[in-house]
Amino acid sequence: MKDNTIYNEADNMIYVKSKNDQIFIICNDMSQVDNVQKKMHKHGNIMVYFEEWDEDKDKKYIITFQVRDGQKPVYN
Repeated sequence: MKDNTIYNEADNMIYVKSKNDQIFIICNDMSQVDNVQKKMHKHGNIMVYFEEWDEDKDKKYIITFQVRDGQKPVYN
């Protein structure tokens, strides 16, 4: 993956963007959040921000992960 790039296609299940040593992910439901969090933590990324956005059926979950100092980002 390239730094400072948005990886998103119309049929993607989640939205992923990288910027410097952070990875931004937008999920559609808590099941996706749980799966993303497990995978990102497994590879040493640290969750630094979590936000629920919108309400009801349009609700999204925004998660920001920090890559540990001295490590390369691990994208799943």
